[in-house]
Amino acid sequence: MTSSRRSPGYLALYALAYGGGAVLYVPLLTLLLPLKAELIRPDDKLALLALITVGGALAASVSNIVAGHLSDRSVRLGTGRRPWVGAGLVLTLLALAAVSASRSAVELAAAMIAFQLVLNILLAPLVALAADEVPDAQKGLLGGLIGAAYPFGALAAVVVTAPASMTEGLQLALVGSAGALAILPFLFLRAPTPEQPEASAPSSRAVGRVRNLVVVTASRWLVQMASLILLAFFLFYFQSVDHGDAQLTSRDLAARIAWLPGVAAVLSVPLAIFLGRLSDRTGSRRSLLAANAAVAVAGLAVMAAFPRWEPAALGYLLFACSSGVFLALQTTYAMRILPSPDHRGRDLGFVNLANTVPSIFGPWLTVTVVTAGGFRPLMLILATITALAGLLMLVVREPATSVDQTSSRQ
Repeated sequence: MTSSRRSPGYLALYALAYGGGAVLYVPLLTLLLPLKAELIRPDDKLALLALITVGGALAASVSNIVAGHLSDRSVRLGTGRRPWVGAGLVLTLLALAAVSASRSAVELAAAMIAFQLVLNILLAPLVALAADEVPDAQKGLLGGLIGAAYPFGALAAVVVTAPASMTEGLQLALVGSAGALAILPFLFLRAPTPEQPEASAPSSRAVGRVRNLVVVTASRWLVQMASLILLAFFLFYFQSVDHGDAQLTSRDLAARIAWLPGVAAVLSVPLAIFLGRLSDRTGSRRSLLAANAAVAVAGLAVMAAFPRWEPAALGYLLFACSSGVFLALQTTYAMRILPSPDHRGRDLGFVNLANTVPSIFGPWLTVTVVTAGGFRPLMLILATITALAGLLMLVVREPATSVDQTSSRQ
């Protein structure tokens, strides 16, 4: 187990690299891929996009676990995880070029599945590096920095794809360049001197750690499900609320709500860093995560109970800020309770299923519920599963560590 503290520069470069990973996929999945699907299949774009989304999620799920496992083996052989991150970056840039060159539905689907496969060769060892190299006493702060880097990384990606005069190839080239420039400084940073891992835990303790990791993963899955559903149907929900203006057009509505995710991202940055640092100082990690889940539940409840513009916007901001902070801090929390230091990459790959599986099931749940009863019951369902996520965090019983013995008990 790593014990020496990492410098602010190290933590900042890691957070920048994490944000660079977001730059590589956020603009493609949210902006460029839907436009490409519409260009190739204008009359069947939703079906094509759904097929690519499901196929990509399955590819990402498998690739993340396999890449994490292979990087674990590299650590044991002494070569480390950084070569995998570098190889994943090169392959991801090539996959972006393949997406740009796609001219048919089959080519686009194949290129996107390949993109998800190689992207996770980059992401899986990158996440595992934090588990290897950042001590538990700083993992809360790192989670906060990750929470700060992700929205700004995504925002930077949107900026480079914004000019309407740019060709698709140039947009993807800028995305790849921005992502690479954010990741490379961390790769060239000298790796910290490896330290001896803690002694293997007794079997009963190992079983307890596995149980805890399953609970944490289930909690993350529930919050991710709520977040992804709300993101995917963000526009349609706000079309269903009362704006007090019968003449409001769809274009006007889009302009009115477009600033909400940006405001949520900006507000999340200081909140994530503050709460991450607070969790390190106090040791109250589980209770802080549960509290964030509770605020997210309150936001969803407001969106369900008051379907009018002002309270709906407030409810969305409460949910988006608190759920974003929850997911960021829980990323590094999961690193603290991994069952074995020998399999961190593989085990974090299983945790990553909580990020990919909701993309497979979430849209079907939403369409079924909204078709039957509208958005109010959907918001109540999302509030319920988010509340369950917070409760699950409270039942985790992680083993005490030397770090926790010097801080408050959770």
